[in-house]
Amino acid sequence: MKPWEQWTGRAAVHEVSVALGIVDEVMRIARQNNARRVLSVRLKIGQLSGIQSGCLRFAFDAVKLEHPVLSSAEILISEIPLRYRCVECGRDFDAGGRIAVSCEACGGRDLKVISGEEQHLENVELEIQP
Repeated sequence: MKPWEQWTGRAAVHEVSVALGIVDEVMRIARQNNARRVLSVRLKIGQLSGIQSGCLRFAFDAVKLEHPVLSSAEILISEIPLRYRCVECGRDFDAGGRIAVSCEACGGRDLKVISGEEQHLENVELEIQP
């Protein structure tokens, strides 16, 4: 049984599928660059992305063991705060991780999310074969 197969039917299953996708992309990058090993993987994950950073870290650490070139890689996650822009007054504000229903400044309800939905593979650090 693979380490992540024990989670079937649990909340972490979403993060396992995300981790599998990240591993596939990182392995593609490693092959393309003739990497000896992957040193680190840097991600940007928004608070509103639906991904729990701790679960993703745990899932990545389990899934990476299937790939020797990736097995010692460190995952670094930057959490991006949820921020809004009020269309009525133009003010940007941080909602403190909660879903905002109105602008803190004018009370307007026409809000646009300007950050917090990110799910980006930002950087992959490789050790290249000579």
